Amino acid sequence: MLLLDSGDGKLPELDDAPDICILTHGHYDHTQGVRRAWKEVLLHPAEFEFAGPYVSIPENAKKNPMSPINFGSHLLEFFHTPGHTDGSICVLDRKTGVLFSGDTAFAGGGYGRTDLGGNDMEMQQSLLMIDKLPYKLLCPGHGEIEEKND
Repeated sequence: MLLLDSGDGKLPELDDAPDICILTHGHYDHTQGVRRAWKEVLLHPAEFEFAGPYVSIPENAKKNPMSPINFGSHLLEFFHTPGHTDGSICVLDRKTGVLFSGDTAFAGGGYGRTDLGGNDMEMQQSLLMIDKLPYKLLCPGHGEIEEKND
């Protein structure tokens, strides 16, 4: 099982530990669901140094090498998208065209806050880069999913 972001830990436990948990950034509402027994928890290297508020880095998190991962029938590619946090990432499944954008890009052109230690200029650059990615479906960390209109 693959898990993208673990949530804030308030939901019931998973029946099985994920084979891999990829965290899109280090804010607690994306990381506090991680359990100590999980063996493969990946987070962008910049998040380990990020000093913004609401950060909660799981003790078993490892630095994501940002190399593509084959997981079952999926090919996951990582994109560093700073702006919300220093180490925010997006994850694109090249085979299905699904983009998991964490708190970088939201449906309807919205985007994550930059006032929690982020950076407006970096966010704008990240959004421009995301717009060029070949995704079909945007799945943000909060809110509605959205099909890409080309």
